[in-house]
Amino acid sequence: MRKTKKEVGIMKQFVTRMFGESIKERMNELGMTKTDLIKKAEISRDTLNRAISGRSVQMSTVTGICYALCVDDGESTDFWETDYYNPKLDRK
Repeated sequence: MRKTKKEVGIMKQFVTRMFGESIKERMNELGMTKTDLIKKAEISRDTLNRAISGRSVQMSTVTGICYALCVDDGESTDFWETDYYNPKLDRK
């Protein structure tokens, strides 16, 4: 059975968010600057700022940042989560 346009509009979209405090704490532990993290994670400054502010980012960004910060698989949930899309927060 096909969904109506109204039903499709109601469906929730999921996004990936990072926890800025965890990122900043690990950067401090490693003595890493934002510039260092940007280079090692191969992301832009805008993307890093999005991640630190808790706005939605692509999974490749999460992977790059976690790798650059030497995050183990067991502790990765301390750095990111899947959440519902929030237009007020996630729009560019």
